[in-house]
Amino acid sequence: MNNRKPTYAMRRRHSLIAAWRGVEDGPLMDLPTLRVGDLATQIMAKAGMGNRVKLEDILAAWQEIVGAFLFKLTRPDTFERGILTVRLMQPTAHHALMQEKVKILKRLQETLPDAKIKDVRFRHG
Repeated sequence: MNNRKPTYAMRRRHSLIAAWRGVEDGPLMDLPTLRVGDLATQIMAKAGMGNRVKLEDILAAWQEIVGAFLFKLTRPDTFERGILTVRLMQPTAHHALMQEKVKILKRLQETLPDAKIKDVRFRHG
């Protein structure tokens, strides 16, 4: 939040509104000035977009976590209630990822602690 002083335009607007209402011109309300950046997280949470941002963060870290070869065959698909669903192109990728599932989950949790990933599930398609 920003604690700026009222500008000339704000003071003039306040005095015009006070004159129109027929009241004394009292002090300006000392409400903090909010920026869009301050409200963005609240707006996104209300719109249900909070998980989408986390999915994009996961997608950005996915190549580093699984490596270049498995990155070509897989993509994080959904992230809901702490469960990451990953789409696979080939059954061989499923086998390789199931062998490393515990390590992948641990690296995801270390890389993205704010995402609070509980489990990783793999699906073909």
